[in-house]
Amino acid sequence: MTPIDRSGHRAPRRIMTVRARLIVVASVAITALLILVVVNAVPAWDQQRNLRNDSTTGRLGGEASLPLFIAAQAERKLTAAYLARPSAAAKTALQEQRKKTDAGLESFRRLSGTELRTDQRHRWEYVEAVYQQLDTLPRVRKNVDAREGGPDESTGYYTSLINKMISFYQALSAMDDGQLTLETRPLVGLFYASDALAQQDMLLTQARDSGQMTDAHRVAFAEAYGTQQVMYERWIAPYLPEQEKALYDQITASPEWKEIQAAQRSVITPPADDLGNEQIGDRSSLAQWDDAYGKVSGQLAGLNLQRTQGLLAHGFQRADEIRTQVFLQAAGSLAAIVLIAGLIIWLIRSISARLRQLRRQTQEGAERLPQVVERLMRGEVVDSKAEFPDPVGGDEFSHVQAALAEAQRTAVRQAADQAGDRRGVGAFVAAATERTLGHINRALGHLERVMARPDVDPVLLDELITIDGAVSASRRHQEHVGTLAGSMRQDLYDRPRSLLDLVNDAAVETGSPRRVTNEVTDTAYVPPQHAAATVKVIAALIENGIGYSTGEVTVRSVKAVHGFALEIEDAGFGMSQEAVEAANAELTQHNQATFEAMAQRQGKLGLFVVARLAGRHHLSVSLRRSAYSGITAVVMIDNKALTTMKQDVTAPSSSTRPVRTAAPSATAPDGVPSQVPLPRRRQPALDPAAAHAQRQAEHLGADTLPVATDADAAPLPRRAAGQHLNPILRGDAHSPQQPGARAESNPQRVGTDWADFQSGTQQATEYDPHR
Repeated sequence: MTPIDRSGHRAPRRIMTVRARLIVVASVAITALLILVVVNAVPAWDQQRNLRNDSTTGRLGGEASLPLFIAAQAERKLTAAYLARPSAAAKTALQEQRKKTDAGLESFRRLSGTELRTDQRHRWEYVEAVYQQLDTLPRVRKNVDAREGGPDESTGYYTSLINKMISFYQALSAMDDGQLTLETRPLVGLFYASDALAQQDMLLTQARDSGQMTDAHRVAFAEAYGTQQVMYERWIAPYLPEQEKALYDQITASPEWKEIQAAQRSVITPPADDLGNEQIGDRSSLAQWDDAYGKVSGQLAGLNLQRTQGLLAHGFQRADEIRTQVFLQAAGSLAAIVLIAGLIIWLIRSISARLRQLRRQTQEGAERLPQVVERLMRGEVVDSKAEFPDPVGGDEFSHVQAALAEAQRTAVRQAADQAGDRRGVGAFVAAATERTLGHINRALGHLERVMARPDVDPVLLDELITIDGAVSASRRHQEHVGTLAGSMRQDLYDRPRSLLDLVNDAAVETGSPRRVTNEVTDTAYVPPQHAAATVKVIAALIENGIGYSTGEVTVRSVKAVHGFALEIEDAGFGMSQEAVEAANAELTQHNQATFEAMAQRQGKLGLFVVARLAGRHHLSVSLRRSAYSGITAVVMIDNKALTTMKQDVTAPSSSTRPVRTAAPSATAPDGVPSQVPLPRRRQPALDPAAAHAQRQAEHLGADTLPVATDADAAPLPRRAAGQHLNPILRGDAHSPQQPGARAESNPQRVGTDWADFQSGTQQATEYDPHR
């Protein structure tokens, strides 16, 4: 479950990356392999250790017990002989054998106890049983010397000791290896068979010394013979190794072995004497027993020793093989783990590289897609297949990359369709705007001609001026729409214009040139292709200052490294810092605005128009708060939009646009004070002025640039008494004459007066309503 923090909200889950997941999976896989190696290696290692310990125990304990084993058999025989006929010779022979038995006992104790480490003492309970049996050996010997106890009791002690030693050998034969276990079977059989033959020798010696064999001893002899035969036939011969089997066959094929068998058969089925009494055995066969037994027993002891040493050697060899196998298996497993780890690392690196490539393709596509869309918006033809090609390769990541590229191409195609629709809408809006502007311009032309007639009533003229302002505002709004539609034509000046003239032209377009203080002092010229747009931008900013202030708007020029800057400052209501920053952010967006953004302005398009014109004509517009709590607009004119010197035009231009007239403070040649700018032809607008009444309601400090009034409309003509008359008739062309003064005849004066007369006559004829 997703953890919940103290605030009660679910904490976000930490998403593991693909690389981290692969590393976790690889770690788990490698750990599992290591565990598998350990699980397989530990039993094998324990097996070789057990085999080695068993072999060590058998070498030090089992092999060391062979002298004790043989000596105990010999001492048993001599003890039986001494108890059957106690003579000095028998006593001496027994004493000598006891010394040999003690030497074997000392060797067994030393090798199996002192020199055998605790961790190597396998099957040690059997060794302890032998030790316990040996502890009573002195007491048994003492009883034999004192002739206390029966002979069977004394010889039985040695038989019990030998059986415990055989049990020890049998326990050592149960090794932790199937093959070795099979090899130990004949060894145990040899010990049982050799002891059975030794018991027969002991019984024969005891019977010959006493002169008879009891029925119990004859039965014991027969049982020992049966044990011998079974062991040789079933436990020894079938399982002896080839070399030892050859030695065993050599022993059983020898004359001595046959002599022993003949004596054994004669004892088991004894002959009778002349009186019918059973004899011990055939005298001739028994006479050869001692020599034959001495030789065969020696050969069997050698076979036992050889089989024991072979088994122990094979045990060590098998332990070494298992240990080598463990090492090889561990090394192979580790090599496999290293190989698998290398493959996993390669796989992780490969997947990580493909993921990085996929992420890089996604990032590049995310960066390129807006650029492609922008090119589509500019009307360029874009090949989506070339911009977002299919990846090379056929793996799963390539399929993902191909799907991503197809999605990007689909986005490009949709953007192309939208751009086409936008261009179609723009073309439709531009065409409709051009048509509407044609009607508006014709209406304004009619108004100009009517207002220019000398016989227009002053009251009617005021109403016509009001109508002219409303129609001009409509015209400018249509021009704004055409500009934003992307296909609005800009009228060009016929020559470069200085910054001073451009500011004067912009002041005239605001309709309130008297509220503009032109403090431009730098001499710089704007070429014709940029002059009209520059005037529109300056006029919009001046009119905003006029509309939202009660004083004058001051325009200054500043020389900069990259061009010239015009500072348009007002002392109006101002804007908040947040509103200034928002407006500056909008002014930097020179690209074509979306219809959605323009719709959100509710028809207030001035900000978009200024930003669009500035982007087209190398201008940079920004706002800041002035020292008078108003707004200072800075128009940076880049060097790309400037020319180094004014181009002289010696002939009148044939352009449809006349040279703009500024608002000078000097006196015109006709003697009329030019406080009001002369009428001129109207030019395309650049602010969305909906009406003159909105100019006082909205300000530059709003969310967008405020809606200005008809900033680009030419000032309408203002009437004065007699101004419609010819200057001669107004009497203000020359200084009035004093009464009685005589007019002097001046040819230049006469020509000028006649020209004025002709001009007035032509005007009267032109504006005659009945003509």
